[in-house]
Amino acid sequence: MTGYLGTPVESRNGARFVRGAGRYTDDVHLPREATLAVLRSPHAHAEIVAVDTSAARELDGVYAVATGAELFERIAPQRYLWDLPGQKVGPGRPLAVDRARHVGEPVAVVVARDQYVAEDACELIRVDYRPLPVVTTVEAALAPDAPLLHPDWGSNVQVTAAWPVTPTASPPGAELGARPMPASPGMPEPPDAAAALAAAPVVVEETFTSARIMATSLEGRGVVCDYDPAGPKLTVYTSTQSPHQVREGIAAMLGIPETRVRVVAPDVGGAFGMKAVLYPEEVLAAFFALALRRPVRFAEQRDESFVASTPARAQEMRLSVGFTEDGAILGLRARYTLDLGSAPSTCGAGTGWATGAMLCGPYRVPAVDIRATAVVTNKTPLGAYRGFGQPEANFPMERLLDIAARRLGLDPAELRRRNLIEDFPYTNATGQLIDSGDYQRMLSLLEQRPAYREAVAFRDTARAEGRRVGLGLAFYNECTNFGPSGVLPLIGVTTGGWDATTVTVEPDGTVRVDSGQTPMGQGLETAFAQAAADAFGVSMDDVTVRFGDTASSHYTAYASGASRGAGVGGSSLLVAAGKAVEKMRRIAAHLLEADPDDVERVPGADARSAGASPGGFAVRGAATPPVSLAAIASAAYQGGNLPAGMAPGIQELGTFEPAALAFSYGVVAALVELDGDTGQVTVRRLVFGHDCGTQLNPRLVEAQVVGGALQGQGAALLEELTYDEDGQPRATAFADYLVPLATEIPELDLFHTETPTPFTLNGAKGVGESGVIAAPAAIVNAVQDALPAGAAELTAIPVLPERILHALGELS
Repeated sequence: MTGYLGTPVESRNGARFVRGAGRYTDDVHLPREATLAVLRSPHAHAEIVAVDTSAARELDGVYAVATGAELFERIAPQRYLWDLPGQKVGPGRPLAVDRARHVGEPVAVVVARDQYVAEDACELIRVDYRPLPVVTTVEAALAPDAPLLHPDWGSNVQVTAAWPVTPTASPPGAELGARPMPASPGMPEPPDAAAALAAAPVVVEETFTSARIMATSLEGRGVVCDYDPAGPKLTVYTSTQSPHQVREGIAAMLGIPETRVRVVAPDVGGAFGMKAVLYPEEVLAAFFALALRRPVRFAEQRDESFVASTPARAQEMRLSVGFTEDGAILGLRARYTLDLGSAPSTCGAGTGWATGAMLCGPYRVPAVDIRATAVVTNKTPLGAYRGFGQPEANFPMERLLDIAARRLGLDPAELRRRNLIEDFPYTNATGQLIDSGDYQRMLSLLEQRPAYREAVAFRDTARAEGRRVGLGLAFYNECTNFGPSGVLPLIGVTTGGWDATTVTVEPDGTVRVDSGQTPMGQGLETAFAQAAADAFGVSMDDVTVRFGDTASSHYTAYASGASRGAGVGGSSLLVAAGKAVEKMRRIAAHLLEADPDDVERVPGADARSAGASPGGFAVRGAATPPVSLAAIASAAYQGGNLPAGMAPGIQELGTFEPAALAFSYGVVAALVELDGDTGQVTVRRLVFGHDCGTQLNPRLVEAQVVGGALQGQGAALLEELTYDEDGQPRATAFADYLVPLATEIPELDLFHTETPTPFTLNGAKGVGESGVIAAPAAIVNAVQDALPAGAAELTAIPVLPERILHALGELS
C-alpha cells in the first residue's frame, strides 16, 4: 500500500478513547501502593515560622511526613528549561522552606495508605505563618517601596530582554539591567525605531492586556512511581508530554543516575504545554518511592489545579506603530511586562521572550524597539500554554492594525495587505528567518470564500435590522519546528532541538516505529504510521508506533512541544526508514543475485482492497516476482545468508536537526453578534485559512486548527484567573472559571494551502498552536466592529459582558 500521506486517515486512537478504553495515569494501580498529598499554603505571602507535624505522623495509616526544611539537603533545586541571559533564579525546591510566596505553594507532604488518610493527615499539620505584604500586580511589584518576594534579588524584576539584537549596542533600559538577545557576529546595525516613529505621519499607540488563563486539561496532573528493589530503580508513570525531560529532572534533583529512572507516559488527557515540564509532586513521589521502597501515587485534585498547575499569558503591552499616510508600517515600539507569578517555573520567562521575537508577525516592520520585563508577584508561577507567547504578540498587533485602519481611512484587510511579507525567505527586525509562504494569496482566498462573503452579507443585513453584528479578521504566523540546537543556547534554552526515531523491521516483515515524541491529542501515532507505511510500501495495519517510554523511545531533545512533532519528529522517522529500506534493498539484491543498483522497491497494491499484493523488492525491468519484505526480514534475522560484513537484523536510528524554524501562517475572520441587554457575545462563524506546509494528514490538521480556535474563543470572551487584594484566587473550580461550552461552538469554515518548508525532509510545518494564536484578535476585532461608532477601543481580553455593557453605556 502506498499513498497514505496527505490523505485524511482516521485517528488510530479515536475509537478507543470514545469507548472509554484510554489508559491514563489514574488507571495505573500497583500492589502496596501509597498515596501522596500536599499541604499547600493558604497565604499568598507569609514567613513559615514553624511547622508541627507530630499529630499527622501519629495518624494510623500514615507512612511519612516531611517539610521543606527536612528535605532541603536531600532534594536539589530544579533546573530551568528556559534560562534567559541575566535571568534570576528562584528557590527551585519542591517544598517551601522559609516562606510561602503564593496560595497553593507546597509547604509539607504526607504519604499515607490512601487519599482519605493522606488528606486527614494534612489537616493535622500545624503551620505557624507570619503574613507578609502581598504584591498582586506588576505595577505594585515595580513600585520603589514594593515588598520583595526574593530579597536577595534586590528587586522584583526577574529578567529583561530587548530587541533589536546588536553585537555592541546597549538596549533601551540598560540602566535597569536589560540585556539584548545575543546576536550573530557581523550583524549590521539595525534601523533606528525612534527616528522612524518620530518621522511617521501617523502613530497609533494603545495598551493591551492578555489575562492570566489556564490550560484546563480534562486530565489533571498525576504520577505513580513504582519502586523496583533489584536496581534499586524507579518506573515513573506520569501524565507528561516530555518523558525524557522528566527523567532528567528527577535524576538530577534526587542525585541518582538517569539509568535508574524509567519514565512512562500513558495516555495523556490533554497537555497544551502545561505538562511539558517537571512538577514538584513528580519529584516528591519519586523521592518517597525510594525512601519507603513501595509505589507512591499523586493525583491532582481539580481544586488544586487552579493553584498548582502553571497558568499562562498574563502580559500587558504598550504598543506604538508608525505608518505612512498610505498605511505602510515604518517602525514599532513596545514596552511590555510579564507577570511571572511568585517565582520562575521551569519555563522561566520564555513565553515573554517569544512574544518579543514574534511581535512583527507576518508583516514587514523595518525598525523595532522592544523591551520586555518579567516581574514576580504573589501568584502561581507562570508556565507554557498553547501558543507560548505568540497569542500575546498577535493580539496587540492585530488590534492596533484595526485601530490604525480606521484612523487611516483604510479597510482593515487592505491595511494588512499593504504590509504583509511578500518575498521569502525573509529576515525580520527581531532576527526571525521566515522560511516560506504566500501571505497575499491567503488573504485573497479568504475574501473569495463563499462563507466569508455570506458573513459580510449577514452583517450588513442584520445591521439594517438594528442588530449589533460585527465582522473582524486577524492574520498570523506561527513559529514551529523548534530548533536548531546551535541557536537554542543563545536564547537560554538548556536542551537541544533535534529529534530521533528508531525504525525496526520485525522478523515477519512488519514495521515498528519508536519515537521520542509523545502523543497528547495531536494524532502523531496516526501520522507516523502513515509515513512508515509509505516508506516501506506496506499497509498501516503492518505498522506499530510506540511512544512515551524512556526504556524504548529514543531520547529527543526538546520533547513534544513548540509544534515540532510532524516536521522535526517526522523527518527523523524518514531518516530511519530510509536507512532500513536501503538495508533491505541490499539484502534483496543479495537474495536475487543482482546488482544492488538494479534493485528497486515495489510498493504493494492498495491494502484496503481484497487480494492486495504485499510488495517487496525486485530487479528493475525483470519479469521475476519481487522478494517480499517478510522474506527479506527473515533472512536478516536468520543471519546466514547476508551480504558480506552486514550485521544481522533490521533496526535503524534516524536523527534530524532542523536547519531553521518553519513558520505556519493563516488568517481568521470572525462573525459575532452582541446582546445589548446582557452584553453577551455570540460567535456565529469563524472562517479560517491555514497553511502548515505539507499536510501529512488533513483530518488531523483540521482537528488541531478547530480545537485551537475554540480555545482562542475562550481566551477572547471567557477565561480569566483573577485574585483579590490579598492574593487569594477567585477561581478554584469550573463554577468560577468559564470555558466555551459545546453549545457555543460556532460554524467553522476551514480552507488550507500548502507551502512546504525547505527546512524539513517532508516539508511539514507545525500546526499544534495555529488555531489559538489569531482567533482572540479576530473575535475582538469583530466585537469592536459590532459596537457603535465612537465606542471605546477594546484593548483587553477577555471581553466580558460587563465590558460590552460599559462600552454601550458610555454612548447612551
